[in-house]
Amino acid sequence: MKLGVIGLGTISRYFLDALAEDPRLTLVAVCDLDQDKLAEFPDVARFTDTHALLDSGLVAAVVITLPNDLHAEVARAALTRGIAVCCEKPLTIDPDDARALAETAAAHEAVLFTAFHRRYNSALRALAADLPPRSEIAGVTARYLEDIAEHTGGEGWYLDPARCGGGCLIDNGPNALDAVRLLVGDLDLVDATIGDVRGGAEHCADLELDAGGIPVRVELDWALPTGEVKDVTVELRDGTSRTADLLAGYPGFKASLAHEYRGILSAFHDAVRAGPGAPDPGPDLVALVAAAYRVARAKESRPRMRAKDDAEARMVALMFHSRDDRGMVLSPWGSRCVQAGQVHELVTTVDRPRGEGDRVDRVGFLGFAEFTAATVVQRGDEVWTGSGRRVGTVAGFDECHFPNHYNILVAADSVLTAADLDLRVGHTVRFRPGEV
Repeated sequence: MKLGVIGLGTISRYFLDALAEDPRLTLVAVCDLDQDKLAEFPDVARFTDTHALLDSGLVAAVVITLPNDLHAEVARAALTRGIAVCCEKPLTIDPDDARALAETAAAHEAVLFTAFHRRYNSALRALAADLPPRSEIAGVTARYLEDIAEHTGGEGWYLDPARCGGGCLIDNGPNALDAVRLLVGDLDLVDATIGDVRGGAEHCADLELDAGGIPVRVELDWALPTGEVKDVTVELRDGTSRTADLLAGYPGFKASLAHEYRGILSAFHDAVRAGPGAPDPGPDLVALVAAAYRVARAKESRPRMRAKDDAEARMVALMFHSRDDRGMVLSPWGSRCVQAGQVHELVTTVDRPRGEGDRVDRVGFLGFAEFTAATVVQRGDEVWTGSGRRVGTVAGFDECHFPNHYNILVAADSVLTAADLDLRVGHTVRFRPGEV
């Protein structure tokens, strides 16, 4: 089969090495804007224009390894000419574009094939072959953790959300999600969180999914301090587990990719020989990633990102009593703005109010504190004394004395008063953003 490779960036070399080792495949053309890269291929046709390559009549299929934002346009141009497409993941940035590509492929009877290289990993395939029946699987966790700076090959588009489509969720997410699908089938999104956002690109993400009743967790990280972790663990109902370490047995940076990309091109060749038929999973994974972004971006918090400074308040009046029938009521507010100089009451509680109107009876009173600077106090903030003792976390607010002041409810392990904490007038209390 005669192939062309469009895009000669970092990933292309794995396709090119795999192509050279498969006697069924012949590289006949390459395309890139960089003349220096093209000069490395003196024995094949060289193009700087994608359409010129596609119109040359030289290729039956193309491999697309361009930045993510260009996948849809180039794949569409190839498919409309009846040319088979093997596209590096993700297939597209936009799920509408991915669906349109599937429709274009069907209309022109051309093969569309997304390259998910981890599904060809030897350890993952061994795990898939050795899995017990679904009824014995309790859950699955996939980890895809690395330092992205080590993997870009100097190509800045990876960290440009407009070109990449986001960060680790759209870059590493499709491979991790496809690996899990290989084991337990189709996935439905339950929850998603992104964090450590830099220049618009998230550097960590956690996904909670469901595979027909099997809970699935996918952990993604672009900021691992050292090394990399790529593995999938299947927890069984008998308490045992089975793990596929995708890097084990392949010493050296990215050493596992050689056999995985050979697997991609072998499967692509077979798909082209068989002709259009089985749907490409690429559009489903694009839609799943897009759904995860919608959920995660709607959340107010971002893990590993400090949202506000510590706040400090000075005790101006102390209280030493406790009650178990106070009858406070949790307000609907998750946070309150506090102006510099405002005074509010600090109340500890062992009750755990969760929703608006929940009663708070078991309380201990610390007293009144003056905030030294404008701030926002919110649920989950950690409350510490100036001497370094952790009091608890802000559970919410009671408004029985508003507008004079709020009662700031602090969830503690035990009912505490000013005497229990050895507070004195003038002592400080600090509010620190809680860990997310």
